[in-house]
Amino acid sequence: MLNFVEIFIRGAMLGSVYALVGMGLTLVWGVVGIVNIAHGEFVMLGAYFAFWAFSLVHVNPLLSVAFSIPVFFLFGMMIHKKIMERLIKAQELSALILTFGMSILIWNLAQFLWTNTYRSVSYLTGNFPFLGLVLGKSKTVSFGLAVGITIALFTFLKYSKLGKGIRATSQNSEVALVCGINTMKMRALTFGMGIGLAGAAGAIVSLQWVIFPQMGGSYISKAFAIVVLGGLGNIHGALVGGLIIGILEAIVTQYLSAKMAQIIPSMTILIILLLRPTGLFKK
Repeated sequence: MLNFVEIFIRGAMLGSVYALVGMGLTLVWGVVGIVNIAHGEFVMLGAYFAFWAFSLVHVNPLLSVAFSIPVFFLFGMMIHKKIMERLIKAQELSALILTFGMSILIWNLAQFLWTNTYRSVSYLTGNFPFLGLVLGKSKTVSFGLAVGITIALFTFLKYSKLGKGIRATSQNSEVALVCGINTMKMRALTFGMGIGLAGAAGAIVSLQWVIFPQMGGSYISKAFAIVVLGGLGNIHGALVGGLIIGILEAIVTQYLSAKMAQIIPSMTILIILLLRPTGLFKK
C-alpha cells in the first residue's frame, strides 16, 4: 500500500508538469481559436533555455524557471502580433499548417545548433525520505514550482482586470469588443501566456529529464491528450487531465514498462473521443 501511495504521489508530481503544458495549449485554443502544433517545441526551447543559462552563466535553474516566463511570454506576444493575428479569420487548416511548419522549423534549427546530443541539468540530485516514502528532490521542487505557477495563473484569470477581459474574449469576442474590451490585445496576451507556460514547463522539465531537439513531439501528444480529456478550452479540465495522465503513466511504468506508458496519451485520446467527445468538463 505504501508503495502504491509513493507511485501515486510520483504520478501527481509528473502530472503537475504535464498540466502546465496542457493549460498553455488549451488557453490559446479557447481564447485565440488556434491549435498550436508547435507548442511542444516551445517546451523544448524552455528546457534548453534553462540548460544553457545553467551551463554558460551558472544561473540557478530555479531562477531560470522564473526568467523563462517573461522571456517566452514576450516571444509569444511577438509571434502572435506578427503572424498569428492574421489567421484569426482564416480557416482553421491555415493555422494548423502554419504551426506545423513552425514546429518542424524550430526542432530542425535546434538540431542544427545543438546537435542530437542528450543533455541534462545536474541540480538537486538524490532523494529524501518523507513519512516512510522516498521522493526525488528534483521532482518535489518541480512539483512545487508547477503548483505555484498554476495558482498564479488561476488567480490572474479570475481576479485581475486583464484576466476578466481574457475570459470575456473567450466567451464571446464580438460582444466583448462591443463592451470596449480590446480583443486583439487579449488574444496577444493569451498567446504570450500560453508560450510562457510552455517555456516554464520546459525549464522545469530540464530539472528532471534529459533534453534533446525532438522532445517536443512527446509533449505535444501529451498536451492534446490532456486537452481532449479535460475538455477543449477548459483550464480546470487541463489541470485535472494533466494529473490523470501523470498518475496513469506512473502506474503503468511501475507495473508494466516505460514503453507501455508511452501509449497512454494516444489511448486516452481514442477512449475519450469514443465515449465522451466533449471531455470530462465542458468548454
